[in-house]
Amino acid sequence: MIENTISRNKFLKLFAKVSAVLYIGSKTIGCTAHGNIPKLKGISENDYLGFHAIQKVFLEGNPVTDFDLGLALDNYVYGHPYPIETEDLILFLAGIPSSTLIAFALDFSFTPLSELNKDEMEKRLLSWKTSSLVMKRGLYSILRQFSFFLLSSDKRFQTYMGYNA
Repeated sequence: MIENTISRNKFLKLFAKVSAVLYIGSKTIGCTAHGNIPKLKGISENDYLGFHAIQKVFLEGNPVTDFDLGLALDNYVYGHPYPIETEDLILFLAGIPSSTLIAFALDFSFTPLSELNKDEMEKRLLSWKTSSLVMKRGLYSILRQFSFFLLSSDKRFQTYMGYNA
């Protein structure tokens, strides 16, 4: 006879195993299928591809035409002579666009943001922006603000804006 209920302990163990498989899978699937990836100082190729992808939505119309958000992230985290205090938090943030687990948890989709085309990504991000869930609105805001922070840290953008350092 099939048991209709599952104990909380069994459910949590199963959920943890499935989450681990999805997380590991999201970090290893498709790393090299996206063309040339520059030499990175420390972030993973998936983290690079994730931030490189969200650049299409958040930084559309950017006056610095050759700006690379993924590379800017890598330079921000690992371009210092000493580790920054928020390295772990930023690396977690960097994994959001390429995480299948995040896509499933927030949108019930097995397709992470970085795998969507520009229109689909924009639609999903805008749904996060207007969501009733605080977590989605917060992630949208953090990703957007961090993208603009990385762009504004670029010397070429500062020169474009009239700041001569």
